[in-house]
Amino acid sequence: MPGFIVLTADEAAHVRGPAIPPYALEPIERQGGMFILPAGVLDHPAYAMHAEFLAVLPQMDSADPSFPAALVPTED
Repeated sequence: MPGFIVLTADEAAHVRGPAIPPYALEPIERQGGMFILPAGVLDHPAYAMHAEFLAVLPQMDSADPSFPAALVPTED
């Protein structure tokens, strides 16, 4: 099973929401304007309202060479 759901910025904005302890549905930004969420959110009852939307998005394992790279920290 793939480990992550890959989202665009618009898709991430659609599902982003308040924290539901102990989890927050907060997609993680990656390079190229992509975002990721652990695929485990599909099975979490707290996020059932988003499960249908998220289930059709692409999923991939972090070992996949095309997996979106992490953002490079910038110095302020």
